[in-house]
Amino acid sequence: MIRTYLLIAFLFLTSFFSFGVYAETFATLKPATTEEGYLARLMINEAPFPGERGWQSVSNTKDAMLSILWVLHSRIHHIPSGYRQSHIAAVTTDDIIDIITVGGEKGQCDGFYRDKRGNFTAVPRVEERIVYLLNIANSGGRPGKFAGLMTYAQGLASAYTEGGPSKADKFLSLHDVGGIPVTGRAYSWMSDMDYYSPGGNFMKIPNANSGSLGGNRFFTLKKLN
Repeated sequence: MIRTYLLIAFLFLTSFFSFGVYAETFATLKPATTEEGYLARLMINEAPFPGERGWQSVSNTKDAMLSILWVLHSRIHHIPSGYRQSHIAAVTTDDIIDIITVGGEKGQCDGFYRDKRGNFTAVPRVEERIVYLLNIANSGGRPGKFAGLMTYAQGLASAYTEGGPSKADKFLSLHDVGGIPVTGRAYSWMSDMDYYSPGGNFMKIPNANSGSLGGNRFFTLKKLN
């Protein structure tokens, strides 16, 4: 009988500690209904994770996330001389949520939009992927690449809502593309395929200037003045 009790106790403790290891949370995101949670989801949605198309490395995906954040920020706070915000962002606003959701479900940021009540939301596939990535991030006995990338995105978003970008813009000092003067900074990004282009005065940032990040191509603007 004593052996039976000891065996039961051993199995209980084993199950308890095993559950503790696998149930540990390594990465979390703020709710999608908050600005910092919504912004984090956009950066995560637009950047590849291990095993996905466009994946190269942790640093490459982090650079893509940061550059996306700077595009959004620059469309509000760094409109180049000779341009209007509406030319670049298709909206006039000082609200980053407006920058993300302008144009509706198939607008500037595909899948991110405001519903009929004006609430910012996203198509189901976005949250489905978030749940999938969080499940991977929070599996195993220790944090890995998935957890690190999720935490990085949320950290960027939270810092931004508190005071702006927390890390430098890698395209700030870009002044020339193929002999053509440009404004510096990136003002658009699209899937890195030759047939995708925002057109107009947008200039593709070449590979030599790290214009391809996380399966995305970043674009600056021709300098007008």
